[in-house]
Amino acid sequence: MLYSAAMVAQNVNVSGIVYGEDGEPVVGASVKVDGTKTGTVTDVDGKFVISLPSERKKITVSYLGMMPKTVTVSKNMKITLNDDTRSLKEVMVVAYGTVKKAAFTGSATEVSADKLKTPSASLDKGLAGQVAGVQVVSQSGQPGSGTSFRVRGSGSLSSSNQPLIVVDGIPTSNEEYSQVAYDNEASSNILATINPNDIESVTILKDAAAALYGSRAANGVVVVTTKSGKAGKAKVSFDAKYTTSSIAGKYDMMSSGDYYKQLYNAYRAAGKSVEDANQLTQGTFTHNPYNIDNPLDANGNLVDGARLVVDTDWQKEIFHAASTYDANVSVSGGTAKSSYFFSTGYLDQEGITPSAHYKRYSASLNTKVDATDWLALGMNAKFSYGIQNTEVAGSAGASPLYDAVNFPNAVPLYVVDANGQPVLNESGNKQYNFSNPVARDMNPVAIPNMDVHRSTMLRFIGSAFAEVKLFDGLKFKTQFSPDIVYNNEHRYWNPEHGNGPAYNGRLDKYHTTDVMYTFTNTFNYAKTFAEDHQVNLLAGIEYWQSKYEYLYAGGTGVGDSQELAQATALLSPNSYTTKETMISYFGRAEYSYKEKYNLAASLRTDGSSIFGDDNKWGTFWSISGAWRAKNEKFLKDVDWLDNLKLRVSYGTSGNKSGIEHYLYNRYLSQGIYGVDADYKYGSDKGAVLVQLENKALSWEAQKMFNVGVDFSFLNRFYGSLDYFHKTSDGLLYKYPLAEQNGLLNVTMNAAKVANHGWELVLGCNVLKDSPVKWNIELNASFIKDTIKDLYGDNDVRQTNYAKIWTVGGSQYEFYMPTWVGVDSETGDPLWYNVDEDGNRTTTNDYSKATFERQGKSTPDVYGGIHNMVSYKNFDLNVQINYTLGGKVYDGIYANMMSEGNTMGSNLHKDELKAWTTKGQQTSVPRYVVNNSNSSNSLSTRFLYDATNVRLANVTLSYRLPSNLGLLSKVISGAKVYVSGDNLFTWFSSDWKGYDDIDIYGVQGYNAYPSIPTPRSFTVGVNVTL
Repeated sequence: MLYSAAMVAQNVNVSGIVYGEDGEPVVGASVKVDGTKTGTVTDVDGKFVISLPSERKKITVSYLGMMPKTVTVSKNMKITLNDDTRSLKEVMVVAYGTVKKAAFTGSATEVSADKLKTPSASLDKGLAGQVAGVQVVSQSGQPGSGTSFRVRGSGSLSSSNQPLIVVDGIPTSNEEYSQVAYDNEASSNILATINPNDIESVTILKDAAAALYGSRAANGVVVVTTKSGKAGKAKVSFDAKYTTSSIAGKYDMMSSGDYYKQLYNAYRAAGKSVEDANQLTQGTFTHNPYNIDNPLDANGNLVDGARLVVDTDWQKEIFHAASTYDANVSVSGGTAKSSYFFSTGYLDQEGITPSAHYKRYSASLNTKVDATDWLALGMNAKFSYGIQNTEVAGSAGASPLYDAVNFPNAVPLYVVDANGQPVLNESGNKQYNFSNPVARDMNPVAIPNMDVHRSTMLRFIGSAFAEVKLFDGLKFKTQFSPDIVYNNEHRYWNPEHGNGPAYNGRLDKYHTTDVMYTFTNTFNYAKTFAEDHQVNLLAGIEYWQSKYEYLYAGGTGVGDSQELAQATALLSPNSYTTKETMISYFGRAEYSYKEKYNLAASLRTDGSSIFGDDNKWGTFWSISGAWRAKNEKFLKDVDWLDNLKLRVSYGTSGNKSGIEHYLYNRYLSQGIYGVDADYKYGSDKGAVLVQLENKALSWEAQKMFNVGVDFSFLNRFYGSLDYFHKTSDGLLYKYPLAEQNGLLNVTMNAAKVANHGWELVLGCNVLKDSPVKWNIELNASFIKDTIKDLYGDNDVRQTNYAKIWTVGGSQYEFYMPTWVGVDSETGDPLWYNVDEDGNRTTTNDYSKATFERQGKSTPDVYGGIHNMVSYKNFDLNVQINYTLGGKVYDGIYANMMSEGNTMGSNLHKDELKAWTTKGQQTSVPRYVVNNSNSSNSLSTRFLYDATNVRLANVTLSYRLPSNLGLLSKVISGAKVYVSGDNLFTWFSSDWKGYDDIDIYGVQGYNAYPSIPTPRSFTVGVNVTL
């Protein structure tokens, strides 16, 4: 850089270059001569030339997001602007715009990209434990699966409790499109389709701040903002990582030898001879795990020459190490008037079970250009293509998850001879064994590779907008935003083994299309009056439409072909189309006086086509205020207090997610009547009424109150405390009808629930001014839910999840008999029987056991602890998640403790503690062949305290130094990192199963296994050019 001083009309020409902290030239930086109106901007190389009067010696350089700098002119000027981290953190993305945090009046949490650096394949899983009041439960380790996402508890009994996901201002659909995924292994997780590397920040709106989204905001709103370009030369970033995953914890099952002896002794106790007991035991297993026919003698000991030759660890065979490859490339840059960000990514994620797999191809483009001084244009587009193979789940015999804990170890994986050696086929290959006592013609390792359960989803989310500056302070913005989903699914049962032979091969094909678009027009007026009074007004109108199309075709007799053209018989095809539209009018007013006193109010009216004429429109509103007490004169001089802000809000919002199309109508419409050839009169088809109309059906309505305080002191400690109370009224409820009506129930707005609780955030910059920087942040949530009304009903059993709904109780309250233990004299199981006067006696007859309330599945307290430590070029992040209180029912373990109720099904090692002699003290009842004592039926025997602490993530990264010699001319930054997920879980109870209590879900109940979240280790590299 050269300094040239040519005396022309007493002016001096000054030139130089402006850099950012990263060493890159700053494009579009403002350069002004102090004390004058003379100024210029830097060019695409960060260079500037400015003429200043000879008596002026200083210039000021500034750029948005950087600290301004005033310098004295000199030769060889190189000016570096530092990032204004305070300015960057001042603004937060909220509904339909941004707001200064200092003036924000609601309750919301922003999670920056720094906290989302854990190498998760999905954003929602990375949020677990990060935000107070937000519970993220990964109910399956199936790659690409969704999560149970709760913001301040559950506000509905039967509708969705998932929050609204808004991506770059676009409200998206979080519907479940899959027809072939089982249970919690859904493939339509919207957050799994977004590349985590593209995310700039996530804001979670938890109170009335969400009211501007109206009828979709009752469960909170998650606002996702993706990265955009910055002015400067093109910056290329490459990120690649490799992950290996494996099962975390297993059930401790009986060996085939132990199980053989247990069953043999039971047959002997039933009076069977030695030979019969041996043969019956082998018949129960359908296999002999020993090398001779009668391996046990009259005393239950091995005879000479007997040797165990089959002891299959089915969990080991089914759960295997899995690999994940993830690579992403982004290019960003811009000029003073334009910016762009483009990225593309590839994810190939294996599951830890035989056929679980997920591939994702993604691309993203964000652009913006100031076409003129008054017109800005922009667009963003996000494309993803996902291919997901899922496992069969639940109690199906084809489910490897079910079979992993139910197939006895005496069943061999392959066909074996008397010595346990595999019998080879004509080609010299091992042959899978399909004979077992649990599921006909099944092999949990072979079948997943013979059958197909595949979903392919193409999703496009985008927007195009134009923003016009009408006059000082007033802007008009119009935006068109499509959200398009194409989902094709393929389910094939092979003709040789499993479920398929009955059909000689079966094929089902599903095609669903959901085309949604949002057209939004807003006016925004922002003005500061008399320096101290700031006003921000927003008014808008929005039109939203969704057209959903479903098509099914299937056939049998397809043989080895996976094409319907080969089917010998076609199954009844099915198709339907639904359409929904909604128009909305909304507005918001915000006022701030010196950023000390802040007020805000919003109003939204939604009109939806899915309601009857009586309730097509719903109006939702909010009002809130905040007082920055620290800015008052009486606190200004309190040096140790850095910030003190009080907030209060009240508002309403709605939920329409559980409203099916045409529920208000009883006339013939798609999805209302069952139309089939079976309902006919002569040659004419008929119709059967399957629902009653309810023209009064309306939105589920929610009222939310919040009061909170934000604080920081000693320039080291910070935190917040919030109390909230939300009431959800008019909840959808299937009210039972008398049988003579011909229908079981009618859907009504009949129930009411309330949630209240506290949210606490505490943070500390433990080591701030030392070479080692350490920040620790804890969040804790205390939430209680209460059912207020069930339309006259006091008790409603929820048998699917062993719950009971009671007015005054929780919707998550367990309901089951109380387990007493084992009768030491007889070995019988014992439960409590409670008479009308409350007297408690024991009974060994399960039919006489009294069902009682046993506590709730939701925790008393939950949250996370996040540690960030840095030293020179090293960064260490540690995330600990915890759950205190609550109950979980382990139905999987219950199935393993049958005491002979389920013959042949595998047993847990705890069955070795079964009662055998009079006076014996044990917790396991006697084992009896074909037992009928219901000892493993629903009771508190298998109900556990859910308290646990999980080491969720540890990530260590190293930033390579900038002095890399010749590489420095090519590479502007590089980082390598290693990471571990789900490393260790501590349970307060004697937990028996996988180190993943989340697969039991919010309900805390799972009778059949899902894929547990694996333990994972990742190594990765990030390079910026």
